[in-house]
Amino acid sequence: MLNHFDMMDFRLFIQIAESNSLRKGADLACLSAPAASARVANLEARTATKLLVRSSKGVTLTLAGQAFFHHAKLILGQVENLKGDLEAYANSIKGHLRIAANPTAIMEFLPRLLQGYIAAHPDVHLDLRELFSSEIVRWVSAGNSDIGIVLGNVRTEDLEVLTCWENPLALITARDHPLAGLPKVSFAEALQYEFVDFPEGSPTYRPLHQAADALGVRVRTRVRAVSHASFCRLVEAGIGIGVGLEPSVLRAAKSMAIAVIPIEDENAILTQSLCARRFKALPSFARNFVTLLMNDWHENSLPSG
Repeated sequence: MLNHFDMMDFRLFIQIAESNSLRKGADLACLSAPAASARVANLEARTATKLLVRSSKGVTLTLAGQAFFHHAKLILGQVENLKGDLEAYANSIKGHLRIAANPTAIMEFLPRLLQGYIAAHPDVHLDLRELFSSEIVRWVSAGNSDIGIVLGNVRTEDLEVLTCWENPLALITARDHPLAGLPKVSFAEALQYEFVDFPEGSPTYRPLHQAADALGVRVRTRVRAVSHASFCRLVEAGIGIGVGLEPSVLRAAKSMAIAVIPIEDENAILTQSLCARRFKALPSFARNFVTLLMNDWHENSLPSG
């Protein structure tokens, strides 16, 4: 009963749902309204389920219709990925590696590793997407990327996860701030001052606010920054102090008038993790990239001396 769908069924249903109108959806699909209505009726007959509720105000998806809409979008996305992969193979490309990575990974270590990977795999086409960690989980779960690199404590749902790099957090202040000369600082000391914070959901938001909750105080946020560059500039101007990843803020301190103070707290660490739907199911060239990342992590985690 359910093995006779075609791509037109999926495209038409998506266009109807997104336009909230059977007529508009039909126009987008280059069909007459009666033809579109007949296709939807045929879908509902084959699934033995009501997918749409029609009214004078447009159409509304039933619960079954919402499920159909979700899976139709996933299927069409996979078909587009398949087309792209086949075109690449036709042009003598032997593989297509799709990576979704958080901004910190792209800023800190990924370019160096990709440089070596591309040199060793010149016949693999690379598709790199920069996304926030919660978006990466959805992107990989939907099959739009093979491998994700997420930062911090993120719900990874049904994905497999390999935990890699640990990134310590540090406090940054303007150079004339009272905390600037300290060799180290606690969250309790830092929370006495106003902050340049990041939006809720960003990796550094949770450790700072969890520390405040544990101490029974609130974070006094003066302004929220949406990028690392603006975050550092606002701190440099004395608008507030901030919590950032130590490697990133140390690099920023080379060109900005900011002080970087290590945070003395066992929770002042964020981890970079790899995620995939199934690591063993990845093609060999993708597994090679995972091995490269893991080897780099082990090499850089070894104690010096």
